[in-house]
Amino acid sequence: MSDSAPEAKLDNLQRFIDLVTGHLDDQPQLAQARAVADRSADRLRFPQQFTTIALAGTTGSGKSSMFNAFTTIDRSPAGILRPTTSEPYACVWGNLYLADELLDWLGVSPRRRFTRESPLDANDELSLRGMILLDLPDVDSVEPKHRVQVDRLLHLVDVVVWICDPQKYADQLVHEGYLRQLAAHRSGLIVALNQTDKLLPAHLPKVGADLRQLLDEGGLKGVPLVATSATKTVPEMPPSKRGPVKPKPGPFSMEKSPNGYVGVATLRALLEPIIQGQRAGADTVERDVTTALTEMSALVSGPATQPPAGPLIEALARNDIDAGIRNYAAAAAKGLPTPWADAILRAASARREELSSALDKAKDVARAGRPRRAWLPGGRKRADARQDALLHHEIDKVALRYIVEPVRRTLATYERARAAMSLTALWAGAPGGPRLAQTQSQDLSTDGT
Repeated sequence: MSDSAPEAKLDNLQRFIDLVTGHLDDQPQLAQARAVADRSADRLRFPQQFTTIALAGTTGSGKSSMFNAFTTIDRSPAGILRPTTSEPYACVWGNLYLADELLDWLGVSPRRRFTRESPLDANDELSLRGMILLDLPDVDSVEPKHRVQVDRLLHLVDVVVWICDPQKYADQLVHEGYLRQLAAHRSGLIVALNQTDKLLPAHLPKVGADLRQLLDEGGLKGVPLVATSATKTVPEMPPSKRGPVKPKPGPFSMEKSPNGYVGVATLRALLEPIIQGQRAGADTVERDVTTALTEMSALVSGPATQPPAGPLIEALARNDIDAGIRNYAAAAAKGLPTPWADAILRAASARREELSSALDKAKDVARAGRPRRAWLPGGRKRADARQDALLHHEIDKVALRYIVEPVRRTLATYERARAAMSLTALWAGAPGGPRLAQTQSQDLSTDGT
C-alpha cells in the first residue's frame, strides 16, 4: 500500500487523532477530523463498485423531475409550489441487495429504494451500472429536519449534482450557504442549470455565462456546468444567417451521452466515466482525509524542547508556586502552536491543589534531615547548608512528579504527533512540511520515543 492510498492517509489521520486526544479535545478541528475519520472508515467498508450521486437544490428546481428522467420511471413526486420530497429516494443501477448496507448507512428508508435495470434494458443502462442516485429534500425546506437530512447526506455522498433553475440560480443561500462550502469538494461536484426549456434559445448562453461567473467568483472555477431539461429538450441556438461562423466557447459542458433521456444527456456524459471508474468512493475518502490532514497540520510546527527545571525549583522553594508553573509551562511551549501551549499549561497545573501539601512535606523531610550538632564551631552554617540541599532535593522530586513529568509526557505526545503528521505524503506540500520532515528525528532528550 502506498502512502498516497486513501487507506494509508486515513491511518495517519487516525493515528494523529489518537495521539492528541486528551490534549487538544477543545479544538474544533479535532472534532471535525474525528467525524471525517469515522465516515471515511465506514465508506471504505462498503462495495467500491457503487458510486453515490445526490441531486440537491432548492424548491422547484426540478430535482425530482431530474431523478425521474434518469430512472425513466416516476418514482419521486415532483412539484413546484412546496417541498414534495420529505425524505431521500434512492435508485440503484445494479444489485439492490449488495447496496443495502450502504443505503442503510446513508439513511435511506427501505420503502424509498428502487432498482433501475431490468432484462428489457439490454445494455442500454450498462454505462450507469453501479450508480446509486439519490433525490434529496429541498435545502430551503420550511421543515428543519429536511435541511438536517440534506446537510448530513452532502458529507456522505461521493458526487453532488447541484440543480439550479433559471429563476433562482443566483440565490445567495445557494452560493454562500452551500456551493462555496462545497468548493473544497469540487472534484465531486457538478452544477446543472435545469428547466432550460423555459428559456428562449438566445437567452440560454447569457444566463449560463452569468451563472458561470458566479461559480468562478465563489471559488468553483473548475466545477463543470451543464444545461439540462428534465421534461423537454435543451434549447439550441438557431443557425446563423451569415453563413458558417466559428462558435465562441460557451459556459456549458457540451459532450453528450447517446443513451438515456435527451434532456440530461450532457449530465449523463459527465457521470458515466465517474461511475465506470469505480473510484469515486475512494476518491471521496482521499479528498476528505487530505482536507482534514491539511487542517490538522496547523496544530503542529517545530520541534519541542524540555526546559531546565532549575528556575521552577527555585520558584517552588520561594513558595511562588503559580508563577513557577506559568513560567515553566511558557518555556516548554516556546515556539509551539497555541493549542499545545494551552495543553502544556493544563498538564503543568493539573495537580496544583496537591502541590502545597507536597511542598510542606518536602520541608518537613529537609528539617528532619538537619544535622543535630549545630553547636559545634561552624556547625550552624553546615547545618543550614545541609538543610537547604535536602530541601532542594526534595523540591526537585516534587517538581518532577507534579509538574516536570506531566509536561514531559505532553511534549513527547506532541513529538509523536509531529512524526505521524510528517509521514503522510500530503505533508511535503503543506506549509513548513519540508522543515518538519527534516527535523522529525529530533526527540526530546528526556524521552526515549
